[in-house]
Amino acid sequence: MKRGFRVWVLLALSIVLMSGAASAEDKVIKIGYIGALTGDTAVWGQAGLNGMKLTAQKVNDTGGVLGYKIEVLGQDGKGKPEDSLNALSKLIDEGVIAVVGTNFSSCSIPMAPIATAKKIPLLATAASDPKVTVDETGKLMEYSFRIGFIDPFQGRVLAAFAQDKLNAKTAAVLTDIGSDYSYGLSSYFEEEFRKNGGEIVAMEQGRSGDNDFRAQLSKIKTYKPDVVLIPWIDKDVALIAKQARELGIEAVFLGGDGWDNQDMISMAGSSLEGCYYTSQPSFGREVTRPYYEEYLKAFNNLKPETEALFGHDAVAWIVDALNRAGKADPVALKDALENTQGFEGLMGTMNIDKATHNPIKPCSVMTIKDGKIEYVGDFMPKGF
Repeated sequence: MKRGFRVWVLLALSIVLMSGAASAEDKVIKIGYIGALTGDTAVWGQAGLNGMKLTAQKVNDTGGVLGYKIEVLGQDGKGKPEDSLNALSKLIDEGVIAVVGTNFSSCSIPMAPIATAKKIPLLATAASDPKVTVDETGKLMEYSFRIGFIDPFQGRVLAAFAQDKLNAKTAAVLTDIGSDYSYGLSSYFEEEFRKNGGEIVAMEQGRSGDNDFRAQLSKIKTYKPDVVLIPWIDKDVALIAKQARELGIEAVFLGGDGWDNQDMISMAGSSLEGCYYTSQPSFGREVTRPYYEEYLKAFNNLKPETEALFGHDAVAWIVDALNRAGKADPVALKDALENTQGFEGLMGTMNIDKATHNPIKPCSVMTIKDGKIEYVGDFMPKGF
């Protein structure tokens, strides 16, 4: 009887110990990331995922958050809406407390209502269309946030910089009609440029994937604009710039954060020399230097894109919000994110507008010099 009792006690104790071990292993907060991990824009997606993992490891090495370790789960959205929606569903099924991504408005906009319905905070990175957080009816997507600025802000910075710093009086615009990003940026640039006394002399359109933009560029050339806005992304920018220079267009080219890719700049050769683009606060800022060196060391001297900073600030912001919430719960996390004021990230000090879930933060302007990206400075247009 005593022996049987001892066996039972030992068995019960072993179950308790095993249960305790399992609980310790289960003390993990899962954060998802959705980005283009394959394809033409994978350089950004991989940087974002790497940035999140590097920052999560630093948090874990210093004790984690609320007694939990952080686990980052990446999914390939391929830069496409359907794939990004599938990725979101997979991450929600895996029990994430929040999802970071994407950097494409066309992907983040359809993801927002799903995240809100499932009550999982969604933190867009460089997705800059206002509809990522507020739909076309003006309704706030309750669980959708963003770390980067919106197109109206970016467009206004570009227009103000062109007029105040480059003394531009006339501008031409070439828009990608298949891109919400390109269309939005063009619209807000045009509005601000005209409001401040500038003249838009030409407005041409094309579509990503076209190989020949000479017809549109020839029309632009006849007006001899001071600046030409090219709000496209990746290799399309290089192609347009090269064809424009071949036609003899001498204007300064301007772009948005879709230009922020050294590989694309190199592909463009001398055609983008002396041109400017807006960027989320980037690695040109001195405060980012230690993180830049840590990234190089962690990823075999792979130079990080700005999306890596988004990855860092996303994890840091979630950790900050969890500490303020006091518990690892998606609803409490959402409330804490919404009430963020004075969060100090590597991309600058950030306050969240409760009405829109947009951040209030500076915008960087970059230039291309000797084929390399150089930081010009941070700017805030009047009225923001």
